[in-house]
Order: sequence, then C-alpha cells, then structure tokens
Amino acid sequence: MAAGPVESASEVLDRVSRTLAGVEARYGAGPSDVDSWAGAFRAAMADNLFWPSGRILNNCGTSRSELASCFVLPVDDDFAGIFDTLRLAALCHRGGGGTGFDLTPLRERGAAISTSGAAGASGPVSWLHLFNAETEVVQQGGKMRGANLGSLSVRHPDVVEFITAKSRVGDLANFNLSVSVDDAFMAALQDDEWIALVSPAGGRVVRRLRAREIWRRIAECAHATGDPGVLFLDAINRDNPLAAALGPIRTTNPCGEQTLYPFEPSNLGSINLAALAGNGDLDWERFDRTVRLAVRLLDDAIDVAEYPDSRLTDGARSNRRLGLGVMGFADLLVRLGVRYDSGAALEVIDRIGSRLREVAWAESARLAAERGPFPNFGLTGWTTPVRNVAITTIAPTGTISMIAGASSGIEPRFAAVWNKDVLDIGGVTAVDPLLLADVMAARGVPAAAARDMVAATPLADLGLPGDRLVLHRFAHDVSAEWHVRIATRWQRYIDNAVSKTVNLARSATVEDVESALLLSWRSGAKGISVYRQGSRGQDLLTAVGAADPSRQSRGLLAATRPA
Repeated sequence: MAAGPVESASEVLDRVSRTLAGVEARYGAGPSDVDSWAGAFRAAMADNLFWPSGRILNNCGTSRSELASCFVLPVDDDFAGIFDTLRLAALCHRGGGGTGFDLTPLRERGAAISTSGAAGASGPVSWLHLFNAETEVVQQGGKMRGANLGSLSVRHPDVVEFITAKSRVGDLANFNLSVSVDDAFMAALQDDEWIALVSPAGGRVVRRLRAREIWRRIAECAHATGDPGVLFLDAINRDNPLAAALGPIRTTNPCGEQTLYPFEPSNLGSINLAALAGNGDLDWERFDRTVRLAVRLLDDAIDVAEYPDSRLTDGARSNRRLGLGVMGFADLLVRLGVRYDSGAALEVIDRIGSRLREVAWAESARLAAERGPFPNFGLTGWTTPVRNVAITTIAPTGTISMIAGASSGIEPRFAAVWNKDVLDIGGVTAVDPLLLADVMAARGVPAAAARDMVAATPLADLGLPGDRLVLHRFAHDVSAEWHVRIATRWQRYIDNAVSKTVNLARSATVEDVESALLLSWRSGAKGISVYRQGSRGQDLLTAVGAADPSRQSRGLLAATRPA
C-alpha cells in the first residue's frame, strides 16, 4: 500500500503558526495583525530560535487538536473513580500526552474494603500494572509511545513494595516512579529516626520503619534500575502560589518538569540557546524578543487546544500554566568557551535564568492587560495581574532538540559518538557536531575524515588545542555533584521544575546515588532522577566507538575529570 501524503517542513510551520495566530482574533486583533503574528511565530521556528513541543507540531490545526504534552490525573480510593481515570489516561495517551498519577490515596495491600467476600485491597502497585497495560495497548495505534509517572508518599504502608516495583528488567516499562518525601522525613533521615507508615484509609499506623532503611532501599533500586526518583514536596509547594487555596501539588508529569494539580494539563516549548550565541555572548535583544513571542504562542495554544474531558479543559484554562524552557545550553557553553562543570557555567545560568524570568513575567503581565488574568489569579494573593500561574520549566526536549540540532534541555552533550534507540532498528548514530567542527579545524580535514577520527580515537588523542579540549565535557565526564549543581542552579529561576538526569558511570556505587539524592534536597531541587549506565536492558542513549567509557583508558578519564 502506498504511503499517505507527508507534509513538508514548510507546510508544518504554516499549519502551526496560522492556527495559533488565529487565537489573536478572539482578543480583538484584525486580519493584518493575525497575519503579522502568524509570520512572527513562523519565523521563530524557521530561524531555529524557538520550538513548541512535538504535540503542538504534530496536532495543531489537525482533527486531533490535543496540544498539551502532559497531564496529571487523580487516583482516588474508589473503584469507579480509578476506572474513570484509566479511561482519561487512554484518551490522553491516544493524543500523545504523558500522564502523572499520585497513588498515595489508595489503601494499602490487604486493607479492608467494603465489597462482600473480598480478601482486601490489592494496593497501589497492582493498579500501576493496569495503567501500564493500558499504555502498552494504546501506543500500538497512537502517534508516539505513552509515558507515565507514578508517585507514592514515603509514609504509605506499601512504600517498600513501590520502591522495588521495577526491580526486574522490563517491569512497568511505561512508567517512571518517584517517592514523595517531605522535609520532616529528611530530618528524620539525618537524625536516624523511625517514621510511621500510615494507612490512607482512616489514618491508622500500620508499622514503623527507620528512615535510613527506606532511603537506602530507594538508592539501591535507583542504582540497579534507574527507578525510583524522588520528589521533594515541600520544595515544590514553597513555590506554589495556589497552595493556600487549593492545597499542595503532589506529583508531576512523566519527566518531572511540570508540577501539576489533578486534571491540570500543560503545554511545552523551548528556546534554542545555541542559536542565540554570537560574538562571545548571547544576543540579548533577540533573546528577549524570542521569550516574549514564546510566552504569547504558548498562551495561544491553551485556547486552541482541545482536551479529552471538560475537567481537563477547566484545569488548563483556570491556571493557564505554561512550560517554557530552554535547550542547547551545553552547545551555548562551548560556543562561549565555558566548561560545563565550572563556576563560569553557573554564572551563565544566573544571567540567562534571571533574564528569562524577568522578560517572561513582564510578557504575562502584558497579556493579562490585553486579555485578563488567569481565572484563579484571585486565589494567589498576588497584586499585579498576570496571565499565567507559572511560565518556566526545564523539559528534556527529546524531539524538538533533535529538530533543532541542539543539545537536550540543560543536559551536557551525551558523547562524542552516540546511538539513540529510536526510529529505526539499531537506532540512530550521530557524531557530536561541535567536536566534529573542532577536529576539522584542528586537523585540517573534511567532515568525513573527521567523523572517522572521532569514532576511532579517544578524545584526548584527537589533537585539539587545550583550550578547546577542556570544553568537550560529555555526560559521563561530569561528576554527579556537577549534574546536581547545574540542575539546582537553574531551579532558582524556574517556576515549575527542572527535568535533569544525573548520569552515572556503570562503576558508580549505591553510596554515589545516595550522595546525589541528598545533595539535590540540600540544594533546593524539586525532584531528582539518576541513571547509571547499563542499569536497564537497553539504554536509550549509548556511547559508541572510542566514546564508550568502558573502552577509555585510565589516562583519558583522569585527563577529563572535573577540577
């Protein structure tokens, strides 16, 4: 059977920009202004300065107009309610959205239930398997693989079962797991105290465990499989302007960057920092214009979007939460001559992060003056009307960073040569373009010869000048401490949260994982996930050739170790 028609890149940009700009007419813009906004939105993408998420690029202006990338759905301790959430999850996944669930309200395994003849509740982990199966089925006919996050309070009686739920390779493959902890638990951990595990049904203390025992189990499982991560609920809700009125936020989307209430969706988009570098600095005027345009575009996307349930529509439009972030950060540092794991990189974050926050909120205030503040604005106690409850986030940008040809989010570049397990059997293999350019310049060779050199030669032996060699810091060259320091420095300027993986070498120990988790909490992170190389059956990203850390000599590793 012949393949159906495929849009050109130009047609995608036209479809997306014209559909989003059409919203402007709802707020009084005339035809010429609508055309002007469509042109501005299109130029931001065509010039590789800003890209909305894959959901917007795929769905905007089509018959399936789900534009939100992520949703949080409620999981109540009620049989009918759980299956209603399962239905909603399937609808979100069908449109390409990811879903987050907090399972803490579910009574523990074996707890009494009212159903005649029942042996007792099956517990939160059993329901995870049902939602995982739904995702597997729906993804067979969808546009992309569905993704989920399940969280559970550290004080739930089934917390140990939850922590170990992915201890076998392949179990719950469509879920990320996170344990939700509070500052009181962290204090108990440091004082070596016991904590009570409390049933959600009635508040009965089921048993007590040492905080250190739970923490160690988290670290052991994260070391073995990459799950669970940790959510720091007090940090999340210190920055939540609706906490007093609506209660705390308890979970996030699948990658952890969007902190959301139940029935709240959010869209995403990222500014390509690499495309804004020039003359040894960022083009700040162009940066400001791009931020303002991106805020407007994402706010328009809320009005364009169709949601699979009226409760999700209400959640999106009551708070108008955005997910504006950045990508290409590691590329920018190379272009600025700044090492990734350095104090100078932290200073770059301070400059960009503070400017991003200032310009984005000014634009939200401008939109509020034009269109009115978000409906729940009166619950915040804020005095200056703004259009959005939150604006900024740091997403992983998997799809759009590939479109932009930029490094993902705020991650370091992964490896000199790497394979991504996507699209084709055997994945897609690529050579780091900035390293390739440096080798071509240093060795005076064309691209093909430089690619062969990079694939076959350890980094230290490529003949790069020392001031360039030190800039090529890849994921496993960066210590866990610096992964955390970069993430938490960005978090200072971010309204929602930061998605950042602490990549660890295969040789990392459980103690290394524990240290990274503890440092994240102390440094103000809202959440953390770690991934030790090779701890799942198939890594999404794999260093290959001479870039494979297992093939590198002790001398090379010593030469590239952080100062």
